[in-house]
Amino acid sequence: MSDAEKVFVAGREEAEEKAKKAPKKAEQAVGFLDETQQRAAAAYAAYIEAERQLEEAYKEQERQADRAYSGAVEQVGKACEESIAQARKAYEGSVAQALRTRDEAERKAREARNETIERTWAVFTKARK
Repeated sequence: MSDAEKVFVAGREEAEEKAKKAPKKAEQAVGFLDETQQRAAAAYAAYIEAERQLEEAYKEQERQADRAYSGAVEQVGKACEESIAQARKAYEGSVAQALRTRDEAERKAREARNETIERTWAVFTKARK
């Protein structure tokens, strides 16, 4: 084999070596891209899941706030009803006491009137005799 043929064969072998290495590098690049794409997809899925969990957390917080609000409204309503009931009881007690006081005052006034009339008639009848 001549030197020119040797150079040509060597160049050809070198080219074949490079050609064999090129697909490996391309495969490596594709593998790296696939891996990167898989990681990106996994990260996106994790992001979507985190968003879903965040939304659920907000909804739960809203439910808790609604329960707290409803409980507070119910508690205030009960306190108001109790206060009204106590006020009515106090009012009814005051009215009953006022009626008793009035009845007692009327009874005493009637007794005083009757005594006065009896004395007046007694004086009148004495004076007539």
